[in-house]
Amino acid sequence: MILGRSEIIERSKHGLVGDLISDVQIQQAGVDLTVGKVFRLTGKGVLDFDNSRRELCKYEEIEPEDGRWDLKPGTYHCAMNETIEIPLDLCGLLLPRSSSLACGMEIHSALWDPGYKGRSFMHTVVTRDVTIYRNARIAQMVFMPVIGEASRYQGSYLDEDVLTHGARGTQTTLPGGSDSEG
Repeated sequence: MILGRSEIIERSKHGLVGDLISDVQIQQAGVDLTVGKVFRLTGKGVLDFDNSRRELCKYEEIEPEDGRWDLKPGTYHCAMNETIEIPLDLCGLLLPRSSSLACGMEIHSALWDPGYKGRSFMHTVVTRDVTIYRNARIAQMVFMPVIGEASRYQGSYLDEDVLTHGARGTQTTLPGGSDSEG
C-alpha cells in the first residue's frame, strides 16, 4: 500500500514533507522532489560491517550557470530542497520521475527509515548529456506503511542538511527539530 495525495497532504501538515516550492509537487501517490544543488563525488569511499572504518566520498559542489547545470555522463548527488520527516508508521522510497528516465537520468536511493528527519540528496547517474535547471523535479518519494513495531532511526544521517552543508551526516537544526549528535 502506498499513501495517496490526500493522506500526503494531511500528514505534511505535521512534517512529512516540508519546504515545498509548490503544491503541484504533491502527486497522486507521491511527492516530487526538486534540485537545490548538484555535487560531484570525489575521493574513495570505505565500507565495513560496523561503520568503525566507514569513510564517505567527499562532495564537490558544481556551480550552476544561468540557473542550470549542464551535466556530462557520470555520478552526481543532487541536494533536494525539501525536508523529509518520516513518522514511525511509514517508510519511504525515492524513485525517478519518468521524465528523468526519458532524459537518461537514473535516480537511486536506499530505504528511508521510520524516524528519519533531514534534507538529503538524490543519487543520480547521468547516462547522456542533460541540462537540469535549479528546482527541477527529478524524483518522486513514495511513502508506505510499516506493519508491526518499528524502532526510530538513530543513524548518523539524522537531521542532516545536504543542501546547506554539502555533505552527508552533517547535522543542523531543521524546522521543528533540534540539533542531533547522530
